[in-house]
Amino acid sequence: MTALTRTTSCITVLCLGASLAVAQDTTPQTQTNTPQTQVTPQTQAAPQDAKQAERDRKQKEKQDKQAAKDAERKAKADAKAAKAMSEAGGKKSEQGQPAGEKVAAGGNAEQALLQIEQELLDALLKGDTSAGERHLADTFVFTGPDGAVQDKARLIADMKSGDLKIESSTNEDMKVQVHGDAAVVTYRSTDKGSYKGNDLSGQYRWTDMFVKRNGRWQLVAGQGTRIMQQQPTQ
Repeated sequence: MTALTRTTSCITVLCLGASLAVAQDTTPQTQTNTPQTQVTPQTQAAPQDAKQAERDRKQKEKQDKQAAKDAERKAKADAKAAKAMSEAGGKKSEQGQPAGEKVAAGGNAEQALLQIEQELLDALLKGDTSAGERHLADTFVFTGPDGAVQDKARLIADMKSGDLKIESSTNEDMKVQVHGDAAVVTYRSTDKGSYKGNDLSGQYRWTDMFVKRNGRWQLVAGQGTRIMQQQPTQ
């Protein structure tokens, strides 16, 4: 082999070696670039985050609705309890008040006056003077069927002593006329009783005059007339 041939062979070997070296250096670079182009994990995370956000939104919406329902139920329960307490307080405040005063506070004058008349009658039958002391004005004047006139003190005293004793009494045909702060009550009664030992049994017509003072009805005057029984014709 000549020198020229050996030289050419060496150059060829060197070139091949260089080519192989270059090929080995460039191959890893191409492989390392491949992972940088992979975006699949990031693309998959976005839908998962959106789904979680939607679940969180629905859960919060559900909680808000439940809280609103709870608040509404509590408000209704509180209102019901307040109403019950108000009604109980109203009933309690009315205890001990005469029926006539309860109704008078409600503004129904006719009913209030009728109930006052009933209270006076019930007390008279029991010999109780409390209703008379409460409903009769201090200036009360009573004109009896016999024309005798009594004031409040005399009437109360006759009841306490037992001089006036009514065993039974029934009121009928009651009528009420209201004229502002004044009123007239007329009615008929069938009574059984006595006054200082004298029999009072019979039927009577009564006229009671009331005046409203400081929001309360008071009896200021009363007058009675005996109904004469017709004699049978012969």
